[in-house]
Amino acid sequence: MRSRTVSLALAFAVPLALDASAGAAQNQNPLPYPAVGSIQPRHAREIAASPWSVGAETMDRDYTIYRNWRQYLGPLGVKKARIQAGWARTEKERGKYDWAWLDEIIPDIVAQGVEPWVNLSYGNPLYANGGGTLLGAGVPVSEEALNAWERWVRATVQRYGKYVDEWEVWNEPYPRNPSADYANLLLRSAEAIRAAQPHARVLSMALGPVSPEYADSVLAVVAQRNKLQLIDEITYHPYSRNPDQRFGIAAALREVAGRYAPHITIRQGENGAPSAFRRTKALNNSAWTELSQAKWALRRLLGDLGRDIPSSIFSIVDMKYPDEMNMKGLLRANEDLTVAYAKPAYYAVQNLAAIFDDRLERIPDYGYRARANRTLSVFGYRDRATGAQVVTVWFDDEVPSDVNDKTPLDITFEGGRFTDPVYVDLREGRIFDIPDAAWSRSDAGVTFRGVPVYDSPVLIAERSQIPTSPSPGR
Repeated sequence: MRSRTVSLALAFAVPLALDASAGAAQNQNPLPYPAVGSIQPRHAREIAASPWSVGAETMDRDYTIYRNWRQYLGPLGVKKARIQAGWARTEKERGKYDWAWLDEIIPDIVAQGVEPWVNLSYGNPLYANGGGTLLGAGVPVSEEALNAWERWVRATVQRYGKYVDEWEVWNEPYPRNPSADYANLLLRSAEAIRAAQPHARVLSMALGPVSPEYADSVLAVVAQRNKLQLIDEITYHPYSRNPDQRFGIAAALREVAGRYAPHITIRQGENGAPSAFRRTKALNNSAWTELSQAKWALRRLLGDLGRDIPSSIFSIVDMKYPDEMNMKGLLRANEDLTVAYAKPAYYAVQNLAAIFDDRLERIPDYGYRARANRTLSVFGYRDRATGAQVVTVWFDDEVPSDVNDKTPLDITFEGGRFTDPVYVDLREGRIFDIPDAAWSRSDAGVTFRGVPVYDSPVLIAERSQIPTSPSPGR
């Protein structure tokens, strides 16, 4: 990806001031292309593999109820879901495990074509110094509690190992827990996991806030004990109002992991924006709307994809915490935790999942030239079998807005290979023909004239790569 800022191209219209509470922009620019249909969603069962996860956390504390939103999971099209197992909910009497609540969830997720990855947390008050039970909690530290934790971890992996092979140890241990305490929990957990499931992948850290220094200090303990082979990934939660601003920290995490063991990869494990103004939780005290949330989600996921980072959107549904409703869901929840409706972000992620699966591979250093007074994110992809290309483009310099005015740009893709291109507004799911007069080939690449670009991703794509319904977009 390259980012360039040069001279200003003409905008289609002067942006209108919008009522942020409406949750959708009313000012739509007419596009210079004829509409041909909309993206056809694909159920998770229709997709072999992809890098996308959706957050399905907090069921261990009843902040969401699985049966209320389960019917939206498979149709979303993502291939993985992050859930929390909940030690305290499962072991309410010493040595006795009540699996009923997880038995309702995990097999059904798999039946929908989605693979759960399980975060093992939080603590249990049955045991002295057994760790806290809420967000930001301390880890178990007493020998009695750690032994009980190991037994629960081993039992959980044994019970659900036929459905799950990715296990994440604790949620957001930093900054409350000293790295030595967390490293001890991580290693004891990893050994219990591998004893029950030798081929399991062990995910570590779940860093939020993200601290490469903390990751370094944890891996130093693991390396000192000669057990780096037990750890497969570092996960992290890089919340920021502009989703295009935290990639330096991802690179720093990769550098830390690479210094210790080349097999340890990174995963963006939890990230999302609210759909309304909230006073608590991540990204609070800003005038979020359902429109800006949808733009944020697409930019977060595609920014990760353009850097080869598996990515999870938080979360499937609004969560009712003790202090307020956390409105980062793709689904709007009622006070009784039933689903009111699917937000625009749900459909935006559904559109993305229908197109960007593992049939596509990123084209390294996909060069382009454009004239704009704002920075762009541009990434190119090609079909592994046919070579057909898909290119993502968006303005990345500002927080997603509630204005949908588009700026026409002349863009040359230096490595462009197109025969029948279409233009796609990924947020809306609408597909448009690009007339022959609006694009051309030369030795410099493929040039598209007057491409409508804004602060939400649009695609220039070979028509064959876009699953299409003749119906109009949403």
